[in-house]
Amino acid sequence: MRLAPLNTKSTPRTARLAWGLTPSLLLALLLWGGLASGRATAQDAAEPPVAGQPATLPARVVRVALPIVGNDDRTLQGRLQRAVTQLTESPSVDGRRPVLVVELRPTEAGEGRGAGTAFERAVSIARFLVSDELAAVRTVAYIPQSLEGHGVLVALACEEIAIDPTAEFGRAGADEDPAKPIEPGVAALYRQISEQRRTAPVALALGMVDPRLEVLRVETEGGVEFVTRAELQTLSEEQTVVDEQVLVPAGSLGVLTGREARELGVARYLAPDRATLARVLGAAEADVSEDLSLVAEWRPVMVDLAGPLTPAVVKRTQTLLGEEIARGSNWIGLRIDSPGGDWRNSLQLARTVADLREAEARVVAYVPNEAGAGAALVALACDQIVMHPGARLTGVARVAEEVPDPAGDENADGGRNLKREAADDEPADAVAANEAAADPPLGRAELESIVTTLRESLAERTGRTWSLLSSVVDPALEVRRYSHNINGAQRDFCPEELAEQPNPDDWRVGEVVTEAGEPLALDAERAERLGVAWAVVDSVDGLARLYGLESAPRTAEPNWALELVEALASPGFAALLLVAAIAGIYLELNTPGLGIGGFISAVAFMLFFWSKFLHGTADWLEALLFIVGLMFILVEIFVLPGFGIFGLGGGAMVIAALVLASQTFILPQTESQLDQLRDSLSVVAGSAVGCLVVGLALRKYLPHSPVFQRLTLAGGEEADRIEQERREAIADYTHLVGQRGEATTSLLPSGKAEIDGELVDVMADGGAIDRGARVEVVKVQGTRVLVRQV
Repeated sequence: MRLAPLNTKSTPRTARLAWGLTPSLLLALLLWGGLASGRATAQDAAEPPVAGQPATLPARVVRVALPIVGNDDRTLQGRLQRAVTQLTESPSVDGRRPVLVVELRPTEAGEGRGAGTAFERAVSIARFLVSDELAAVRTVAYIPQSLEGHGVLVALACEEIAIDPTAEFGRAGADEDPAKPIEPGVAALYRQISEQRRTAPVALALGMVDPRLEVLRVETEGGVEFVTRAELQTLSEEQTVVDEQVLVPAGSLGVLTGREARELGVARYLAPDRATLARVLGAAEADVSEDLSLVAEWRPVMVDLAGPLTPAVVKRTQTLLGEEIARGSNWIGLRIDSPGGDWRNSLQLARTVADLREAEARVVAYVPNEAGAGAALVALACDQIVMHPGARLTGVARVAEEVPDPAGDENADGGRNLKREAADDEPADAVAANEAAADPPLGRAELESIVTTLRESLAERTGRTWSLLSSVVDPALEVRRYSHNINGAQRDFCPEELAEQPNPDDWRVGEVVTEAGEPLALDAERAERLGVAWAVVDSVDGLARLYGLESAPRTAEPNWALELVEALASPGFAALLLVAAIAGIYLELNTPGLGIGGFISAVAFMLFFWSKFLHGTADWLEALLFIVGLMFILVEIFVLPGFGIFGLGGGAMVIAALVLASQTFILPQTESQLDQLRDSLSVVAGSAVGCLVVGLALRKYLPHSPVFQRLTLAGGEEADRIEQERREAIADYTHLVGQRGEATTSLLPSGKAEIDGELVDVMADGGAIDRGARVEVVKVQGTRVLVRQV
């Protein structure tokens, strides 16, 4: 439960003291309170370092991913020890101790608040933090987002706490069974750590872990104290209680917001970002970023992303990333050398990369040459960007606008076409880069959709401003570097995002990131200066040294299954599978009961949809369309022969399924999607032509093949065989005139009838004839047999 409202409960003695105060004393107290309030307000955003002291204390940051389980405590202790070693080897600054920042970062595994930490693991780390091994450094717990569970104990074991003003801190007992009382050993360890560090009052720390306790803030003649309800009686006997306030009601777990923690003295600093954290600690901003060399057990791998970002490339990259995470890789270098590609694919890959943060993997965009358009967006979605000298990050150079076509009749789209307009002062190299990309310029509607996605989703996941991300896709956007006048934070804003800030006037304009009307174009040096790129290296070996890797990381290669899927999903092989599938159906219909054709068809269709599914272009929609379409066709053939609604509808559904299985959209909205639709239709049309050729070949050569003749029964008497061949050769049905039979299907007006023991295609002479009616052949014209109901 959050901090209780500040309702003061005064005792009678409190009232007597208040009445006895003189007006002058009241005035003095009011003035003192106003000054104190002013000082507290000024310190809300950040507490500055002591005046006259250097502003660059040595500092290191060790990130703790919550929840802490398994052997995480041992790994973390090793990182903390290495950080202490590095800090103690640094030159001393006026005798002050260097700063070790323990960043407590909850992950999705802990429901985003750190819940699930094993108590034993938290105790192990807490004891290490209060041990003499860390006496040479000043430990600061940094809480950038809400924290609960036994990870709270790790924060209490630090000497100071820095917290985001909006974050919540508490509910340490959230990991315990609410149906059982807190074990005495758990409460005893919270008491022990709190008494040793005094970061938080003991009673308040116990109120965070034990819901049975009621915690109060008590003002006595000697000062302010925090006690439980049971301790209040003893305190009242020893001192005069002036005022009491319930902080944590019984039956709930104590929790404080960042500002409440600061007001109660639990948190020493309010730090909404790393820039503020560096300022209040008196350290350089670069030193409060996580020191990646402290990670002793990097399991690195390099994944290549080269060439246009086609659906196949994006799907292969996503598969490789997923496989490497499953193998336990925690450092992934995404080597990007791409001009970009389809924006839907680029956004999809950027989301995948950003979501790897939840897997506690470090994803580094390594750009040796170029990351353009969509590829630049993928790079910005990574945790950090490392570039070669001369490498570039470039955005979209032009936006396609729909304008009336003066020619009127030269375009197939009704007198409208896409005119690509570029800025007059557009850099030539940016234009060339955009021309080399896999796709034409964005349309205005698609641009707005992408910017909305970046603004509402990707910006929060990556920790970058939506202005910087949107500058990749919108050359009309003006983005500048701003510095905060109070806390020194630096951000990249467009005018619109700047206006969205709580106090826009507190931001001081700085260097231009991209001018309005010009595409984003950052070389390595400028990207590093603006903070977009983290570092510039000369080679892969330099990248390895930067992150403390023993050698250049291995390159992930697709396995045989992934290569097989890509081969099966290629247009040529997909068409071949469809030809084999339909040829199998034809073979099965001509050799009923044999099963070879049906087996071939089933396997071919299975491989087709399996490859498309793993390739990322097919889903349950395509499978359902195909299965239901086949069912409708069978209903038309065997159950409800007639008008052909089920047959035509089922055929259309099957064709739609085959087309949609080769693309990631339903209706095309861009030129690239139109090209992909054309390719999908070409595969299906080519398969149809191939099936026709194979069908004619089978019809001509299959009956005379030795294998087919051995699998079929021999014919009847020679005379009957000759007569049957004569009838089939010349299609002579004149011998049926005057014969009677029965309609085996409804004649509307065409259908089938059994006449003289033969199943013949007939046509009703007059009105429709119901199935089962007696009919008589009245006329034969070539292969046309006319019947009349009798």
